[in-house]
Amino acid sequence: MKIKTWTSGIALAVALIDAAPAFAQTAEQEDEATSAIIVTGTRRADRSALESTAPVDVLSASDLATQSSGDMNTILRGLIPSFNVGRFVGINSDGSGFVRPPTLRGLPPDQILVLVNGKRRHRSALVQLNGGALASGAQGPDISQIPVIAVERIEVLRDGASAQYGSDAIAGVINYTLRSARSGGDVRTRYGQYYEGDGQNYQAAMNVGLPLGPDGFMDVAGEFLDAGYTSRGGQRIGALATKLTYPDMDIDDPVQKIGDPKVRSYRLFFNSGLAVSDKAEVYLFGNYGLTRQEFQFNWRQPVDAVGPNRTDTGTANYGRSSVFNDIYLDQLPDGTWDANGATYNFLSLYPNGFTPQFKGKVTDTSLTGGYKGEFNNGITYDVSASYGQSRVDYTMSNSLNSSLGPDSPTDFYMGSLEQRETNFNADLAYPWEIGLASPITIAVGAEHRTESYEIVLGDLPSYEAGLYSVQYLSDGRVATQAPGVSGFPGYSPNFVVNNSRRSYAGYLDIEGDLFEGFTLGFAGRYEHFSDFGSTTNGKVSARYAFSPLIAIRGTASTGFRAPTPGQLYTTAGITFFQGNSPADSITLPASNPASIAFGAEPLRPEKSTNLSAGFVLTPGGGFNLTVDYYNIAVRDRMGLASYINITTDDQRTILREAGLANWATVSYMRYFANGFKTRTQGVDITASHRGYTGIGLFNTTLAVNYNVTRVVSRSSNVVDTLRENQMEEGLPPWRVTLTENWSLGKWSITGRGYFYDGWVNWNTEANGGKLDIGSEFVADLEVAYKINDNFTLAVGGENIFDNHPDEDNRAPGQPNANWYEATQATVSGSRYIDSSPFGYNGGFWYVRLNAKF
Repeated sequence: MKIKTWTSGIALAVALIDAAPAFAQTAEQEDEATSAIIVTGTRRADRSALESTAPVDVLSASDLATQSSGDMNTILRGLIPSFNVGRFVGINSDGSGFVRPPTLRGLPPDQILVLVNGKRRHRSALVQLNGGALASGAQGPDISQIPVIAVERIEVLRDGASAQYGSDAIAGVINYTLRSARSGGDVRTRYGQYYEGDGQNYQAAMNVGLPLGPDGFMDVAGEFLDAGYTSRGGQRIGALATKLTYPDMDIDDPVQKIGDPKVRSYRLFFNSGLAVSDKAEVYLFGNYGLTRQEFQFNWRQPVDAVGPNRTDTGTANYGRSSVFNDIYLDQLPDGTWDANGATYNFLSLYPNGFTPQFKGKVTDTSLTGGYKGEFNNGITYDVSASYGQSRVDYTMSNSLNSSLGPDSPTDFYMGSLEQRETNFNADLAYPWEIGLASPITIAVGAEHRTESYEIVLGDLPSYEAGLYSVQYLSDGRVATQAPGVSGFPGYSPNFVVNNSRRSYAGYLDIEGDLFEGFTLGFAGRYEHFSDFGSTTNGKVSARYAFSPLIAIRGTASTGFRAPTPGQLYTTAGITFFQGNSPADSITLPASNPASIAFGAEPLRPEKSTNLSAGFVLTPGGGFNLTVDYYNIAVRDRMGLASYINITTDDQRTILREAGLANWATVSYMRYFANGFKTRTQGVDITASHRGYTGIGLFNTTLAVNYNVTRVVSRSSNVVDTLRENQMEEGLPPWRVTLTENWSLGKWSITGRGYFYDGWVNWNTEANGGKLDIGSEFVADLEVAYKINDNFTLAVGGENIFDNHPDEDNRAPGQPNANWYEATQATVSGSRYIDSSPFGYNGGFWYVRLNAKF
């Protein structure tokens, strides 16, 4: 636990400083959220966030611009307490290091619906295989592809909305509204690095508004990012032992970087609209993004070595990686290999061992066009079509395919993943005036969606089971070498798929004020999937204002999420470490013959019941308070089953007959499954105050989230106790964010304090078991000076007190502890867990220059 008394004092002082001027505000001063009209969670055209029947956060362009980070995931983590995102890179990771998996209210990324300008955003091609227990097996959108400078505002609906928007909206909805300027523009540049001196970050972004016809617009935004590695691990104990045993060997320290990946990205968004009459317009928006990232896999130890034991009180033996076992080159007439003949060893290629360099290229494109307007009778309409595509290409360098022996290359293309979606929508809404306190808004609509998922073949050496994969030796021994790229075998013909599905949907949404102060809404949606049949979901919502000062609100809804094509067909292999031992694993779809033999059943849609209730307090003087309780039950919850340990000949026969190239060397397998039911409960509290005093304008926001998930029931052969513990205790139950923005004249200061309650990280017994992590306080600070009407200079820091989560030192003094005193790190060299809600890189400073024209 690293909360220091002086940092707590600073947080208290900030709160007290703001409290004093709060009493001096005039009643006319109001928070911007009071009057901001929302478009998410309602189809009425006159609702503000505070007047809605469900909690909606509205994040303005100014809110986004004053954030210290330029990454969309990190920004939302700072502004929405129930939103969390980790950094999964390196040790046992795969593509999760390239597409970070967020959670909202403790629910996975594919239970969060993402919209852009109110239209459904396509999913990422990546299915999360190693993105933490909560996101395991999920396939959600990649929101990092949306540059901050392209966004006018973000609306976050913290409520179930499947009855309104369809599949995926179980945890809530995030709607990005793009900028729509006809003129002007701005440029934002930023440079920064971590206190440790690494992770250099160069970011440049530009937005320009252009006229399109007499009253149309074309708004174009672009962003460039170049970020370097960070390294927060220690030396691997095997590498230290190798250096001590063989001092002349050239062993890097550390042999692998554990931290943020190396990143270079280019992102472009555009938004346009053109009026074709007084009551109609055509619109077109879309994006193109290209991101290249690189991080390091586990180092392969070249030789047996002796080094410090776990407690550094003696010595221990550390064995070489199996890729450095001898390969026998001479085959005898009877088909066996001469155990006394010539051999080959990869020491000749990598005399100091090797660290595979895992690279991903993420390409993201979308295009949406439509026609919207209003008929003379008051009916509004919106007809649109959209296409979205995400592609992830995998390559590996500085590696090998050991089954190819001396013919192995060192660079590989492992194949790619591709998600494609096409949507057609038609929406109608009419404000029916029948003499009630407000018109009754009646909205109807229809949607047709096609999704396809493709796994693209890798090059032959990336997956090939070479001549030396299984060698029966003349002396009766059997020598094996794992097929495919060491660390991440490529996609073979057995795993290549290109499948699609279609869905059709229709909805009805009714909302209005029955009498003064009382709002009632109903929504229903029918949806049919070509591969899962039909589902019908409903929602009822209500709000009652006792007075202009206080109102209560609540919703009850059902929801669903159909398995994605990616979850139906994904196959992947990866090498991870259990204690000091590397292990090859394979993840298979539920329909694979091997999965079925081990107990897999066809996947079913997830179903949910969502209840919420709360109140809104608006006493005036620029002060607002909302408190909302939520209760979300998810049945037939989907994810990855727990690993099955492959130890018997019968198990290997199943894998071989299923066509798995690495049947002889794989140690663990798992598959996709519906295996458990969860209930998530919590409370969201938001308070804001905005007011001017003689010493400046103060804008204060306090956001609190309490969230707990419990596994109500589970299938023990799908979800084991470890996974249950990870889901229940893997996030801090309490999170608090306090933001204070002060401005006077040309100066402004923004400070943020984050409190994270303690939580528990669970791991296997071989990796140390349970780790209790203490609570943390993290602070950001930025000082900005407006040079003139066009230029603003800002200097700031994230995590200015350089806090880190507790070290991954489990069960000190116990035989299964996975911490080595000599390296002050785990066996793999890591020091911190990757699911920390505030990361593990420590303090970061930056300077930013913004220009408007």
